Amino acid sequence: MKLKKPESHSNHVNVVPMVDVIMCLIIFYMLAAKIGVDTGEDEKLKIPFASWSKEIREMGNSLLVNVSENKDTKEAVITAKVDLTSPRETLILEGGGSGRRLVEVLKRLRYGKDLRPGGGGENADIPELKLVIRGDRDMSFGVLQRVLMAAAEARIKTLNFQAEAKPTP
Repeated sequence: MKLKKPESHSNHVNVVPMVDVIMCLIIFYMLAAKIGVDTGEDEKLKIPFASWSKEIREMGNSLLVNVSENKDTKEAVITAKVDLTSPRETLILEGGGSGRRLVEVLKRLRYGKDLRPGGGGENADIPELKLVIRGDRDMSFGVLQRVLMAAAEARIKTLNFQAEAKPTP
């Protein structure tokens, strides 16, 4: 008894395996993009709690700054992840020291590289730039006030303060 060869469908290409592989790649990259997002939060800060708060869902055009106070020198300690490709860096408020000034960073993000209103390309303005402040609950108001003054000098119109919904034990 002779066995028959199954009929060949060589007239068209079977694309089902290719579609399966592409779907797996799309799901992988979607998950990797969500997991790999680093906003620059400093996990060591003790964030104050608020009885009424609202979650920020859209962080587009936002700069998150961590603000605390050095207990020994009473100086402000400000860190932020300014560029997405670089790690979190220390910013200074005024005077000397190593690091970029907070006002200059905010102006560059708000107005572009020329630090002036108007312009296009890399000098394009971002009028809807938001500043999210993660302040330590033990810092003095004077430190926060100087950060707010820097934001006002850079003409940042939208400020948000990060707070926890419930007090942590």
